[in-house]
Amino acid sequence: MDKKINGLEVSNILYAELNKYLLKKQAIPRVVDLSIGHDFGGEMYAKMKEKNITSKTMIDFISVHFDEMTKEELEQYIININNDNTISGLMIQLPLPKHLQAEERRLLDLINPIKDVDGLTSLSAGRLSTGDHTLIPCTPRGIEMLLKAYDIDLEGKKVAIINRSNIVGKPLAELMLQNNATPIICHSKTNNLASITRTCDIVVAALNKQEHINSEFIKEGAIVIDVGVHKNEAGKTVGDVAFDDVYDKVSLITPSTGAVGPMTICMLAYNSAKSIYGEEVEEVLKQGIAKAKQRIKTYNM
Repeated sequence: MDKKINGLEVSNILYAELNKYLLKKQAIPRVVDLSIGHDFGGEMYAKMKEKNITSKTMIDFISVHFDEMTKEELEQYIININNDNTISGLMIQLPLPKHLQAEERRLLDLINPIKDVDGLTSLSAGRLSTGDHTLIPCTPRGIEMLLKAYDIDLEGKKVAIINRSNIVGKPLAELMLQNNATPIICHSKTNNLASITRTCDIVVAALNKQEHINSEFIKEGAIVIDVGVHKNEAGKTVGDVAFDDVYDKVSLITPSTGAVGPMTICMLAYNSAKSIYGEEVEEVLKQGIAKAKQRIKTYNM
């Protein structure tokens, strides 16, 4: 059995299901993705989002880039989008330029929560933490759906999440709690990290350290989700996990490409649809996951 988790295939099944749904609807989501400055990683992610969403969905995805923007200009831009009834969603590429970073939380909270397709406003975070309906950050949601597509029963599972950010670690912990798992949030100040992760059934590595997680961090039969993306000295794309070193020890693992990234962008597409049609889109997602689960089972028979 192949231990590699194929997020690209799962996302393609989910895109097909979403398009079938949108074909029956009168309004198509129209989303603005705003980026400012010249962060290499952010620019690459913005291009990936635009390429995938425009080629694989009916969503009108508009990438807008400014080399420079003052705090006042960004505030006004957000207000204009909030007031534009032709735009259903807005996301702001992070990290913001240095001169705006101190204002990041306040600026994100200017976004109308209904249009918050990244799920990053304080209201969205609060609703998630109380189990209310909301738009959920895309990477954690993608990880949750990937585990469900591979028929992983999360109930009772011990999950190490090596990240405490508002984008990944905290919302993923909330999602794991909602699935009756036991999340343990670890971070750069965690003592004896390997002694914690070795006790866990699932390890989510998002520590932004190239191939830092090796077999010493992983217990036999664990599931490993690698969120990191790096270029090594040979120019090869690698993750936060030393893939070859842990492969024989794990039961399932995401490669550094073709897994978490495609699912993150796919969940952005679903959030874009939810910004117009709300919770009924969750049923579309459930149907897609059921189809993905069946496809994976067929492969493994």
